[in-house]
Amino acid sequence: MGETNNHLLRVNNLRTFFYTDMGVAKAVDGVSFAVNQGDTLGIVGESGSGKSVTALSIMRLISSPPGKIESGEVFFENGNILQLSKEEMRKIRGNKISMIFQEPMTSLNPVFKIGGQISEAVRLHQGLSKKEAFHKSVDMLRLVGIPSPQKRAFDYPHQMSGGMRQRVMIAMALSCRPKLMIADEPTTALDVTIQAQILDLMQKLKEEIGTSIILITHNMGVIAETVQAVIVMYAGKIMEYAPVDELFGNPQHPYTESLLESIPRLDQIEKKKRLQVIPGIVPSLLNLPQGCKFNDRCAKSFSQCLNEEPPLFVVESNHRSRCWLHE
Repeated sequence: MGETNNHLLRVNNLRTFFYTDMGVAKAVDGVSFAVNQGDTLGIVGESGSGKSVTALSIMRLISSPPGKIESGEVFFENGNILQLSKEEMRKIRGNKISMIFQEPMTSLNPVFKIGGQISEAVRLHQGLSKKEAFHKSVDMLRLVGIPSPQKRAFDYPHQMSGGMRQRVMIAMALSCRPKLMIADEPTTALDVTIQAQILDLMQKLKEEIGTSIILITHNMGVIAETVQAVIVMYAGKIMEYAPVDELFGNPQHPYTESLLESIPRLDQIEKKKRLQVIPGIVPSLLNLPQGCKFNDRCAKSFSQCLNEEPPLFVVESNHRSRCWLHE
């Protein structure tokens, strides 16, 4: 998590703001973390917590205006990619760092065949001929478990199911064998059976290709099965950061505790108990509470929480929590 030198990616104090007519939205505000070679890092939190903006900032895909990466460092392979030119960044994006977006239907071009869309990235980054790139795209479709890949390469996106389209997105993301893959809610639009298949596939490919993964989700159950370390985000900030076993076994932040309590459990279902919910809603980034950003929803808040924002306290060597209870 924090103490080894085996980092593939290291993010230091990243700040990404959006300038609107109604004010400045601090979507990512001082976020720092690291991803080790071959590991999967989970980023969790409710919608509006800053998870996707963190990923888009790493990829340098923030629309400007209104968005702007204000400050910070994103070290990848020992260089700060926030200082690269657009041309240098294009050589990394899709090649060494790739991204799977939430909804494949909005990421795949509806008027081009699947094989051609995968081939394009391979030709751009690996300099293969048109024929070689097509063969590579068929191989990638086979690798992600699409039956009859030679035939399906000629399909259009609308001819495939949601699960198949997501497999195509994974094939595209992995076609250049990237060192880091960012998966932003890769199973949100899929039913639970297909979700499990996609997660198993990502794990299998990670082991085969050696790709590190950042997995963004609001599903704590998915995180428990998949990652080595977890970041819990809220209102643009990291609230807790810990190895996965420690986070589930010994959560330190009230927000993390609330997220874990809201996971449906079999004993609740059997006894027909109501699911736990976190009271209130995620605040607008244009109107955040003073002090701790979670104080208006937290059952443990006290006067200091209302007036002063807590730092990220060290709970144990690899465990951090942004809560005044640890002072």
